[in-house]
Amino acid sequence: MNKTMYCTLDNETFGGAACPKGSYHLGGIIHDNTGHIYGCFNYIIMENYNEIKADKYAKKNFERYNQMLNSGNATIIDTEDHAVEMVEAILKYYNVKYVMAYNSAFDFNKTKCYKLVENREFIDIWLMALETVISKKSYSTFCHKNNLKNQTGRSVSTTAQTVYAFLTNSPEYVEEHTALEDSKIEMEIFLACIRCHKKYTKNIHCMNAQVYYLFPRW
Repeated sequence: MNKTMYCTLDNETFGGAACPKGSYHLGGIIHDNTGHIYGCFNYIIMENYNEIKADKYAKKNFERYNQMLNSGNATIIDTEDHAVEMVEAILKYYNVKYVMAYNSAFDFNKTKCYKLVENREFIDIWLMALETVISKKSYSTFCHKNNLKNQTGRSVSTTAQTVYAFLTNSPEYVEEHTALEDSKIEMEIFLACIRCHKKYTKNIHCMNAQVYYLFPRW
């Protein structure tokens, strides 16, 4: 396959965002930079499944996961290690060059998905968006019009939810917060960034980059 191949993925974890204790859902899409999709994966990790009901953040989606299991729309994987091994096999099969996530510092530093970038390049879609889509004046206008601020109130919101809301002109949009569905919107953000035809940074997590100047002030 001569095309450059990408994998956009997302993790759903329990135990808090600062120090997650494990993943219960891992999903992603294999695609090129035109948006052609070659494959996807949607893994529910059973060793951590019961943690969903016990987690303050995750429990609101427990019924969605029950529906996934009952409908057969997700693949059941026994352990988190096995899930990551399965993803690695998929990446090798499609000769994926770049693994991507929105806020890659979380997915590739705080979960077992760090193994996926040990010998592979990565793109932080959050940083990419800051350098492209979010830098548009129309983005700040959209956020001000719809009162979309970050948690401090000092700059406009730059979450995946807000960026996708801007791209689709849907200010009321709310992420599902399930791994495969969130990876779909993150892929769309990546494609929108590509269409800006601007340079963007690779192999650096947004949290590690000196990019404070890129956040549009409120």
